[in-house]
Amino acid sequence: MTATGVRGGRREQIDGLRVIAMTGVLYVHYWNEHPTLESVRVSLFFIISGFLIGIILLSAKDSRATINVTNFYVRRSLRLLPALFLMLIVATLFNMDGIRQSLAWHTFQMSSLYFAMTEGWKPWVAAHLWSLNIVEQFYLTAPLIIIFLSRRHIFVAYCIIFTMSVVARTHHAELGLFAWSNIVFAFDPVAAGALLALVKDNADVRAVLTSKINNLVSIAIIASPFAIGVEFGHSETYKLLCIYALSSIVLSSYNGYKGVPAHLLANSVTRFLSRISYAIYVYHMALWWLVAGQWPELYQTGPVTFFVMSTVTVAVATVSWHLIEKHFDALKTAFPVTQPVPLAAERA
Repeated sequence: MTATGVRGGRREQIDGLRVIAMTGVLYVHYWNEHPTLESVRVSLFFIISGFLIGIILLSAKDSRATINVTNFYVRRSLRLLPALFLMLIVATLFNMDGIRQSLAWHTFQMSSLYFAMTEGWKPWVAAHLWSLNIVEQFYLTAPLIIIFLSRRHIFVAYCIIFTMSVVARTHHAELGLFAWSNIVFAFDPVAAGALLALVKDNADVRAVLTSKINNLVSIAIIASPFAIGVEFGHSETYKLLCIYALSSIVLSSYNGYKGVPAHLLANSVTRFLSRISYAIYVYHMALWWLVAGQWPELYQTGPVTFFVMSTVTVAVATVSWHLIEKHFDALKTAFPVTQPVPLAAERA
């Protein structure tokens, strides 16, 4: 496999996977609340996030440049916070499902902890923020781990995070943790993505994970609940197997598929949807509250709700990108993560 689908420094096939994950979110919320492959879209979103941010930070670490950690956080804030805060402002104005009571938790990226403590999804218009919190909390620690530790210690650190997350989720009762610990300690797929970024240039790892046989095995793993049973699709065993399978697909997409997979993952539609996918994710529940409040029949999940609400969400996200988000995103150029080492220091 050769590296294809690269435009302006972006790996477009990875963007295509992001669109798949985003479509899975809309499908679960608007059409089918308990799909057989529920674990796939969540794990895919987390692995991509850990992988891409790992690549950014590792590239900065490997360069002969000074790394500005503060600028990294500013750049993440410029990309993530405008759409999120806009959604929270609108939700608060209408007090959607009583969101004012828990607004501080959602504002400070602690929705996952709030839902775990209350053991419920109220306010439901913010229920999806738990997974966004996991990624944003990862963004807080990733620069410190990747920039200030050696590669060997980075590997150890993320292996520890992966292991501790799995143990916390699967043995929360014995450890005295929240019954809903699965939405607080869901760092294992994000850590797996960071580990994938760390080993992606190893020839042996790349040869194994991107081989055709391994990709076919990965697809078989993902589809296995259809053969074994729906319950297997919701098991911890399946979740762990999916992390391996999806990591293989993510790395293969990064290297570049050829033929039909390349066209499906990297085309003008996926490029457009990837650009607005974050806003789609952030807005879609609040938009459901607004639209279904006028047409209550749209609260009935199914194909009609899926197509109507997906169309509305894509339209709003498009407007949001052009009027708001892209202008904040453009400010990132003023906050470079890396800065050239002064010539005198380099010679020294």
